[in-house]
Amino acid sequence: MALHETLTTCVYDVIGLGFGPANLAVAGALLEQPRETCPISVNKSLFIERHHEFKWHPGMLLPSTRMQVSFLKDLATLRSPQSPITFLAYLHSENRLVDFINRGNTTPTRKEYSDYLTYVARYVQDQGIKVAYGENVIAIEEEDESTVQVHSRVLATGETRIRRARNLIISPGGSPWVPRSIQAILPHPCIVHSSEYLSSVEPMLAITKAITRSLKIAVVGAGQSAVEVLLDLHSRLTSMGKSAGQAHNLHLIIRGGSLIPSDGGPFANQVYNPECELITMHLPEQTRVLIFSFAHSLSPSLVTDVIYNLPSDSRRRVVADYKSTNYGAVNPRTLDSLYEVMYDQQVDGSIARRKGNKLSATSARITIVPYSHLSSAEITTPPSQTFTETDRLSILLQNTLTEDVSETTYDAIVCATGYERHSWLNLLKSSNIGKRFGLSVTSNKTSLAAERDFEAAVNGRNGTFGPTVNGKNGHSRTSDMGIKAEGIHLPRSPLESKVSDTLYISRNYRLLPLPTTGCGFVPRIYLQGCAEETHGLSESLLSVTGVRAGEMVEDLCSNR
Repeated sequence: MALHETLTTCVYDVIGLGFGPANLAVAGALLEQPRETCPISVNKSLFIERHHEFKWHPGMLLPSTRMQVSFLKDLATLRSPQSPITFLAYLHSENRLVDFINRGNTTPTRKEYSDYLTYVARYVQDQGIKVAYGENVIAIEEEDESTVQVHSRVLATGETRIRRARNLIISPGGSPWVPRSIQAILPHPCIVHSSEYLSSVEPMLAITKAITRSLKIAVVGAGQSAVEVLLDLHSRLTSMGKSAGQAHNLHLIIRGGSLIPSDGGPFANQVYNPECELITMHLPEQTRVLIFSFAHSLSPSLVTDVIYNLPSDSRRRVVADYKSTNYGAVNPRTLDSLYEVMYDQQVDGSIARRKGNKLSATSARITIVPYSHLSSAEITTPPSQTFTETDRLSILLQNTLTEDVSETTYDAIVCATGYERHSWLNLLKSSNIGKRFGLSVTSNKTSLAAERDFEAAVNGRNGTFGPTVNGKNGHSRTSDMGIKAEGIHLPRSPLESKVSDTLYISRNYRLLPLPTTGCGFVPRIYLQGCAEETHGLSESLLSVTGVRAGEMVEDLCSNR
């Protein structure tokens, strides 16, 4: 054992990697299992979290920003309305239930929802759930056929801790993603990702305060976070006032032609609802009957059942059809607020021109830069730099329609460009557990396939793995990040193997070991927030967190 490593003697029934909303919901569901019959002991359940305390998107808890989903889609209500970890239970404990009702709104503020999650984190720990804060999981290894080792590093001391578990739940969340051109000049104090915006914006603006001219700041992205950051920056720059009589400039750089409103209507959101009709109506009648029969007889009546059991081509079509409910779209209320700000700019400009003024009263101007792709970025130093001037960020923008290229310089850049979710894959491929699922270092991409595809492969010619099901990589931004995910070896015979890009996952989010390399492997490994390709758009959202946790815990506690 290496220096500064400690091996715990306890063998945990389950270890969860991460302690965000997904695993928080799992902890709550575990507590509600019958202690007498459940094989998973609460006292032998542990979650490892890199933050030093519970945190949920601290960088985006902007004033007055609201959730995009109803409070009823919390950690438990759709699974168990009487649960002690529902949002209503939280409101009651805080003596705010009546006041919340009087708001007349079903979406809490992001600040309040964060406090709710913190409340649940305290509650489950008070009930016996263990959480190791301030540790970063660095490796997992197979100890024997019945247990796995989890290696984590204590961030404060550098010590490595090794724990053993009979089962794993991997809930990696998302890692901030920035365009490759921006990655080349990181780290830089004036380039921040929206995930760290709230803690970074004041230091970022402090660096620019010495500049005597007006500021020029870019926000990259076309989603909810991008517009929220844009409006917050507008408010901050407006309060700073003009510089040298000039208004500050904010540019919103987007790839499309305009901002798109999220489709939050009741029909579009049936993609997250128990009713399945709208999703299957385009399929042949025989297929619809089979899917409905399967879904309603074997599982809770969730739309996830239907999406999971669709043929892969149909599943991809559903995901594409409903993409506007989540990705690259902005809540209509937020769009209205942005439009009002930009319209007010026009009013100020008209008034100034009528009065013969060259400058309007606007202190900060917003401009949307459409059809733009960041092709490169570099740090430029002014030729006669003084203490009142700082390095500037020069970027090349390529018009996605004409392919024309233009250069623009900014004082700061905020990337609201989303997240990538590959850490679980890299963790598996670097361990000896990966071979149990067929992971190989020879493939540069991996897709997830449903159990029906697994069974088809198992029942291939000669009783071994037949042709694999090739699917489009559903993990976000693999090519942009330059991450080489693992592929699969699907053995044809003991002496011959075939490389595939498919990894199999069950309806209850459990990775399926291969019949050959995975034979005898007892530990169950579950994924949360990574299986949009097989389980639908809601997989990375809060909408199904409570129900998914219940299904996962039920599977974990079963003898199947």
